[in-house]
Amino acid sequence: MPDSDPTEAEYLRQIELLANDVANRALDEGWLSFDPDHDDATPLQRAVNALARQLRHHHFEDDGCVDPDTPLVGLAGALLVRPTTALSKQEYVDICERLGVEARPQGWALWHTWDQKGRRITMVTTRISTTKGMLLVWSRGHHMVPAKPPRAAVAATVRGWLGPAVRSPGYVAETGVMEAAVAASVPLCSTGGSTPAPSSDRDEGAHRDVSPRPETDL
Repeated sequence: MPDSDPTEAEYLRQIELLANDVANRALDEGWLSFDPDHDDATPLQRAVNALARQLRHHHFEDDGCVDPDTPLVGLAGALLVRPTTALSKQEYVDICERLGVEARPQGWALWHTWDQKGRRITMVTTRISTTKGMLLVWSRGHHMVPAKPPRAAVAATVRGWLGPAVRSPGYVAETGVMEAAVAASVPLCSTGGSTPAPSSDRDEGAHRDVSPRPETDL
């Protein structure tokens, strides 16, 4: 018997799971389509196809979907560093000094990526909203990466991967590496090295879905 008093988050998650079941059954029957509907598609088929398309694409700011020609950034992980109750003001200032950036009130997004030679680097960017949306998408098991930010939005690039980050589903799927997500209050540490980017990220950072993972919060 369903929970008589679920939380809003539990209710929405259950709706999402049921919607995925509907789309999967249509796929099993061989008529699910992500392309424009055929003229002979029934109203039910059109509705289920529209539902599946919505489930497939989880959009966030600067996700590169508006302009398909925009280059994307292949990411292994990401985290937000901000002055919060979990991170004292002095700790935040110390981290910013190590990163070589100002301790701005809005905080910074740290993206774990690779340079042109495949070496690990941490990109320090102002893309806070983009990172929030991307982490939400990742928490649902979907591998999507952001559009390459303009130079003005990148304050610094640091050798190695700094800080305990949320790993992208694509990186986990291709490497099997999945460090546990840890709050940003933990002192930043380097995980240097030259592990090459997964092929999908190294080429174009293309959107790719993988098996769902439990939701993870920073």
